[in-house]
Amino acid sequence: MGAIYASWGISGAVLLGLALWIGLAANSRIDGILIDERGRYSLTHLQLFLWTITILSLLSGIFFGRLIHGAANPIDITIPGKVLGLFGITLGSAVASTTTKRSKDVTRAGNVAASGGLDFKPRLAQIFLVEEGAFADKVVDIGKFQQFVVTILVVVAYIAAAVNEISTHATAQSVTSLPTISAAVLTLFGISHGAYVAGKIPTSSGAPPLSIETRNEHPEDYLIQKRSA
Repeated sequence: MGAIYASWGISGAVLLGLALWIGLAANSRIDGILIDERGRYSLTHLQLFLWTITILSLLSGIFFGRLIHGAANPIDITIPGKVLGLFGITLGSAVASTTTKRSKDVTRAGNVAASGGLDFKPRLAQIFLVEEGAFADKVVDIGKFQQFVVTILVVVAYIAAAVNEISTHATAQSVTSLPTISAAVLTLFGISHGAYVAGKIPTSSGAPPLSIETRNEHPEDYLIQKRSA
């Protein structure tokens, strides 16, 4: 099993390194992959980041472990339908929430919070904070909080389940599938994402300290400085 665990760890490190390099190249920040078009830390970006690394690194680890130990067809690995469903929910939620955000960036640019420049740098706490209106970046969005907690719990539980599943096999060749999840967990995950996307739809009145509209009117004061900061 050592080959699978080693390959899993190396694959995870490579994917993490790639993500950090992309973020650095795009936003001049090592964590830039978590920054959205508003210049803010995004919970959606974080979720996709976590699940991409978790699922793909595990798949890669099992493949290379089987390859090293001489499996006849090392790529013959099953991905359970519930795991595909979980990944599909994550992707669908990302598409829906991003579409809603982009629509508001156009129709309510004066009410949507942005980050940029020296005075409005992105903060990690924005993953939990309200994004619109007079209270943007001042109060916690409880929907974001519950979605973050559910995401972290399911990611950690899935990694633990993968370790437990792999350890039950005698050889790497006999590991032919990613571990599955229960229907209850998948349902909980779907409900959580549904609530998260629905929470993007309501609008809030008032203007945030820095709005999309203001940033777009003076890009030289915000976008350029953000990249050079």
